[in-house]
Amino acid sequence: MSEDDLVSLLKNPNPLIDINGVDLIKGGFTTGYCVGLSWLGNTKKALYVSPKLDTDNYTIDYLKMLTLGLQSPEMIMHGQDLFSIDFNAKPILIRQDLDILTPLLIVNFLQVLHHIVRKGLKKDYFQTKQNRYASIKGKVLVSETINKNLMRSNNLYNVCSFDEYSINCIENRILKKALMFALRFLKMHHKFDSNFHNLLNFILPAFTNVDENISGREIKSNNRNTFFPEYNSGLSLADMILKRFGYSVQTINQNKTIEMYPFWINMPKLFEFYVLGILKDRIGRNEIIFQADAKYGELDFLRITRGKEMIIDAKYKNLYSKNNYEINDIRQLSAYARDIGSLKQTFIAEAEWGDKLLDCLIVYPDQGANDDELLMFDECLKPIPQFQNFYKIGIKIPMKARLVSRS
Repeated sequence: MSEDDLVSLLKNPNPLIDINGVDLIKGGFTTGYCVGLSWLGNTKKALYVSPKLDTDNYTIDYLKMLTLGLQSPEMIMHGQDLFSIDFNAKPILIRQDLDILTPLLIVNFLQVLHHIVRKGLKKDYFQTKQNRYASIKGKVLVSETINKNLMRSNNLYNVCSFDEYSINCIENRILKKALMFALRFLKMHHKFDSNFHNLLNFILPAFTNVDENISGREIKSNNRNTFFPEYNSGLSLADMILKRFGYSVQTINQNKTIEMYPFWINMPKLFEFYVLGILKDRIGRNEIIFQADAKYGELDFLRITRGKEMIIDAKYKNLYSKNNYEINDIRQLSAYARDIGSLKQTFIAEAEWGDKLLDCLIVYPDQGANDDELLMFDECLKPIPQFQNFYKIGIKIPMKARLVSRS
């Protein structure tokens, strides 16, 4: 790339590019840990970044990773920065099979809906209109009554406007509309499996009495001040889905090429959620605190099992599979292990804090790892010999065969 192009990258920060890897002398740049699609500054050139673990025949199974992590309700509170879409940028023409974002977006949305339905759809007041026979409710809309009824000799009908209290409120209608878009996409692209069937069979009946007909103006003007955090997440995801398809269900097709807005997916964050699902499954749902607040920062995971207390951190780095380590990671976990805020969340008595040094565990991706080892989690931790009370364990990231070979 030319020097002017590289300077443009420096002036326009890009999540896909490691800003420290822009080399003006050699005329190149390196990518970071995010994957996705983006314009390269002002060069009118597009960049598509795939995961470093992808091969010519296999690619990361994002849906499997996210589905496991999303079974934990903590995901709703901490998943806002998992991915982002730049709807203000010009769309980029890509192959349909390179659209890794839409399936990820939809499975996230469905899991949030699952949590919403479990708690019950909210009810609220909303304004509605009815053409009522021989009765009046609320305010009579005189002009519409004349045009729709009196001029057509329907003298016993009145068009009335009134407030109604039910689940058919604007927030649920937005969710229903996005749900119909998601359903069409899953059917069109054969993304169904047993997990989706069970999920949809649980969600769809709850929205039976919710109307999906809602205008784009109503969607954009909706005030999302709600007391339910699940609704904030759900409405945000619904908005992304509807914008992604231009508010038109007809844009969901099987074309080989599609126009896609620039997007990025935070792979370290996705790996973190995947590890969360594995830890909850192997150790116990009540034994792991996710994003535990320490006095100085937030650690990924805090294990509070009596006698097995541990600081756990997910590192999306290949170096740990090669018997290397990064000293800044060691320092970070060492600080968390001594942080009073971490110790307060365990069952360790305060009198014992001075004599207790929490174990530290680094979880990293390792495609050579044995899945069966995770069944005996505690017995399979490997010491990091250079440091006391430091361990590591590799986790295999799920992969799937490519449907289309890379060009």
